[in-house]
Amino acid sequence: MTTSRMCPTCRSRQEFRKLNDAEKAAVREEKGPRHFVHDLWRCTAKGCLWYQPYFRQGDGGTLPERFREEQPAE
Repeated sequence: MTTSRMCPTCRSRQEFRKLNDAEKAAVREEKGPRHFVHDLWRCTAKGCLWYQPYFRQGDGGTLPERFREEQPAE
């Protein structure tokens, strides 16, 4: 499932998908084990690392570099 949202790093409207388990674990490593990760969505543009809650772009962040090589969701 994807949704169209504004991506601040791409500076355009992009498709977003929910974070997978590895990405959720990376966010928890950075933000702490109690950080809520079940409503985080990731930009699917090639090379983009931006993620955000569905309704709160300002609460987003970037995933670690190791996730950069992932291909866009289709």
